[in-house]
Amino acid sequence: MIDQLTIEKILDAANIVDVVSEFVTLRRRGVNYVGLCPFHNEKTPSFYVSPSKGICKCFSCGKGGNVIHFLMEHEQMSYWDAAKWLARKYGIPYSERELTDSEKALQNERESLFITNQFALDFFKDALLNTEKGRAIGLAYFRKRGFRDDILEKFHLGYCPDEPDALARAALAKGYSKENLIKTGLCYERENDHQLRDRFHGRVIFPVHSISGKVVAFGGRIMNSDAKVAKYVNSPESVIYSKSRELYGLWQAKQAIVRKDRCFLVEGYADVISMFQSGVENVVASSGTSLTPGQIRLIHRFTNNITVLYDGDKAGIKASLRGIDMLLAEGMNVKVLLLPDGEDPDSFAQGRGATAFQQYIDTHQVDFIKFKVNLLMEDAQDDPYSRSELIKSITQSISVIQDPIVRSVYITECSQIMKIDERLLINDVNRRQREQTQATAQPRQQQDTPETDLKSQEPDTPEQTVSTDEKATQPLLSPEDKLRQDIRALKREGLGPMMDKERLLSQLIVRYGGKVMCTFQNEEGQEQDMTVGQFIVGSLQNDGIEFRHPVYKRFVELMAEHLDGKDFNTEKFFMSHPETFVSLTAASLMEERYQLSKLFKDNMPTDDEAHLLKLTRHIMADYQMEVVRLEIKKTEKEIQEASSGAGTLASLQTHYQQLLQARSELSKILGDRVITL
Repeated sequence: MIDQLTIEKILDAANIVDVVSEFVTLRRRGVNYVGLCPFHNEKTPSFYVSPSKGICKCFSCGKGGNVIHFLMEHEQMSYWDAAKWLARKYGIPYSERELTDSEKALQNERESLFITNQFALDFFKDALLNTEKGRAIGLAYFRKRGFRDDILEKFHLGYCPDEPDALARAALAKGYSKENLIKTGLCYERENDHQLRDRFHGRVIFPVHSISGKVVAFGGRIMNSDAKVAKYVNSPESVIYSKSRELYGLWQAKQAIVRKDRCFLVEGYADVISMFQSGVENVVASSGTSLTPGQIRLIHRFTNNITVLYDGDKAGIKASLRGIDMLLAEGMNVKVLLLPDGEDPDSFAQGRGATAFQQYIDTHQVDFIKFKVNLLMEDAQDDPYSRSELIKSITQSISVIQDPIVRSVYITECSQIMKIDERLLINDVNRRQREQTQATAQPRQQQDTPETDLKSQEPDTPEQTVSTDEKATQPLLSPEDKLRQDIRALKREGLGPMMDKERLLSQLIVRYGGKVMCTFQNEEGQEQDMTVGQFIVGSLQNDGIEFRHPVYKRFVELMAEHLDGKDFNTEKFFMSHPETFVSLTAASLMEERYQLSKLFKDNMPTDDEAHLLKLTRHIMADYQMEVVRLEIKKTEKEIQEASSGAGTLASLQTHYQQLLQARSELSKILGDRVITL
């Protein structure tokens, strides 16, 4: 773990726009930046980055936080790994202490698999370059394909020895676990003797990287012509790898995609590498799988323009048309490039420089709709049934296009090419759009809604009851899930309004806890400053009140530990706090505006002491009023249940009168001004 001071240095040095731009295409909008949210599917940018505040937020799905939270969510890193990633990026030295047993137990399984994959990557690279068979077989194959040394290094190409357990033996000897070798798919266990065998033995290796450069999987090509063995073998899906959400070459291509504002989509590993080597670096591959929405969203983060390359095989082209419709539905501008007969992107790129390749692209790529019409027209010719199927296929593609102007243009052009009444196409497109609208309007199944902090993660529906036997078999809850469960229980108790007011006080602590709100004379007659944090903590302690919301309660506890700190920067302290829910919620509180009626309408708290004093006292009184309201309700119930004439009843009635008096005094402070979230 890294100490808090170093965390603060990291956050001071980290440029959130710079970091987020490595994963999301951002455009300046006023003092902020905006882009497509990387955490959910959207076509209209709603993901904002504020360089002045050092935070990001999606105003659609709610995900956000500081730069560490962004990396945690986007790259599935732990808090400490995200901090170390930033420290390395910005050259900030840091030291770590040894983790406790409980901290080790909480280490994410993903990191273990990433470490195992990194070992395998180094093993494969070493086997390619530094073993006799690796050079004779693997390196010779890559040389035959024309791959340069810099390209071998850029894509981390390798070779797995043809001994059936070479990697397994080396990994086990280095202390890597058998379990993780199996989980990553690097090895499998034979049923008869339970021995490990390398999945990729005797193959050249193509590592698959995540968008941040971590190795998530491998692809291996066989070096012999054995017809009984698959030509390519790929890693199975795992905790760190889902083939529907990865694109081969995206890590190497993402900067070129942004720079060129276009992405070329091909099919295989060698296609990507050959095009990249020829100078066309903005290229990725779906690695032989059908294009998925997850892969499309990855591309859409970096560009709105995509060109799909085909090698002239009509059967293959027709089979992939559905994937193109998915691209159109995502609002992308799709073009198609048909290569000469007998050529694929790999062979076509060999021997051609970037200029020649780019010239061919510029002169031969066409809009997808036109390409599809011409492709299907060849088969339809004068056959009425085939022509009707053609019309249905074309209108289906046009109907998913989001831009009404683009739809209109394509309808007109297709009408002219196919010599079909334009009104017929319009009617069919409209009918298909209505069907799509009705389908998406159906009630959604239960989904996980990504949110930024605990307030928005609390479901409104009560939990289902679980029998004693069922509870015994339930898995242990993570600290985060336990926290959410506790908050749901508080809401069911009717404490939602109270926690909303605790949120406002927590917001004051985070933003202004260390700022002076007034000056008073102490018992010695000396003038003494009072900060917002001191007032809030002191008021709660004097009244014997504790926050019910666990995270907001933690804010008060942490504030109480730093009441005597001079020039205490609460914003920096809470935003950089290593307890994830503290820093994540603090980032959310920094983003929100106060919503106050009448007296404070449209005003943000400032450094002005009179303003802070008035605002803080008002919010505290509003919270105390809620506490009194709940206590009155509780006392009224206890009075009804108490026996007539009992001493307990008299005590309750006295307490009740005190509560009514407190409510009256608080009402004078609050007047008719009400605070709402």
